[in-house]
Amino acid sequence: MKTIFRFLNAGAMTVAVLAVGAVAGFAQDQCADVDGQNAVYTKFTAVYNKKTVTEMETALSSGKEFLEKYGACESVKEQADFVRPHVERIEKQLPAVRKQGQLAPLFKRFDAGITADNGDEIYVAGREILAIDPDNINIIVPLGVAGLYQSYNNNMKYADDTIRYAKLATDKLKSGVAATKKNKAGADVYGALKYEYTKQQALDQLQFAIAHLTYYGKKDQKGALPLYYEIAQGNGIYKDDPRVYQTIGSYFGAEVLRLSGEVKKLIDEQKAKATDEEKLAMEPKIKEAIGLLNGTAERAMEYYSRAYKLAKSDTPAAKTYKDALYKDLSILYEGRFNKKEGLDAYISSVTAKPLPNPTSPITPVNDPDPTTTTTSAPAGGAKPASASSTTKPVSTTGPQTKTVAAKKGTRK
Repeated sequence: MKTIFRFLNAGAMTVAVLAVGAVAGFAQDQCADVDGQNAVYTKFTAVYNKKTVTEMETALSSGKEFLEKYGACESVKEQADFVRPHVERIEKQLPAVRKQGQLAPLFKRFDAGITADNGDEIYVAGREILAIDPDNINIIVPLGVAGLYQSYNNNMKYADDTIRYAKLATDKLKSGVAATKKNKAGADVYGALKYEYTKQQALDQLQFAIAHLTYYGKKDQKGALPLYYEIAQGNGIYKDDPRVYQTIGSYFGAEVLRLSGEVKKLIDEQKAKATDEEKLAMEPKIKEAIGLLNGTAERAMEYYSRAYKLAKSDTPAAKTYKDALYKDLSILYEGRFNKKEGLDAYISSVTAKPLPNPTSPITPVNDPDPTTTTTSAPAGGAKPASASSTTKPVSTTGPQTKTVAAKKGTRK
């Protein structure tokens, strides 16, 4: 067994020696291949500092080939030392360059969509960009704003997308995402083309977009109230925009219309009662309904008054808007107080008080009963005009808010 073992061991050693000799011979042959060395090295040096994906891929493959074949050859040590760091550099840079190559045509399409106000192109190209580069704040910010401007052309198609991207952009900006560019003044900016803003400008635009599209796009009027109130309580560019207050006022104006219908229904029901006792039994319920109606009308006027005070009249469109606000206020005021006189003084008085929180409960308001008894159904109303203030973006037409109120007194 020992003899066999020694024989086998000697055989293995012979094989190993022969293998080492073959490798050494192969390496010697490669190092002697001057033409091959020159061909691969020349191919590499022709493109090693190029910037396109194809050229960088050629440089990487030829550089690796040179190092694998000839990197151990003493005769080309200087060339190998030159090739090696460039191969490492290209390996690191190539993924980003490939990514940029994918994104370049999408960026062009995205920018063209913004320039042309083409919502479909903006959102299609934007989504494709974010599929490749999901954290690109310069794409997310425009996607969180563009749908707002589209809505001013009565296009609410992008409401959901805009709200989603606006919230995402807001979270990223508040978390301190780094800007990748500056404006002419040297300030950090986020976004692209006309949707490029400083950090605070972007946050203001995004906040208003969420509120506006929640109210008008998603038709979630009640859900939008705290969003508008937050804007009104802040110091952003929309704090003094009359549309913020008109929109909240229009919500309560619609409530006035609804409550007026309920009051009228109760009055008609009371009239139909057979006896005075039955009619009298309905008085507390009617009084309660009228109190809520009056309180709601006053809440609406508090917001409409601020919208009117903030609205400008320096252009025909702005004057039309301001006049429409005053007309709505007049209808609310007359319906609530059963008179026309004193509206301007009322506006001044209301706007001097703290702004009420629109989500707070309405305090019912019941006036003292008059000495004479009357019964009256609620009166008519009007539709607020669209806001066309000098601030951009231009507002769309708000919901119809007929203003109605019932006279006070005992019904027979």
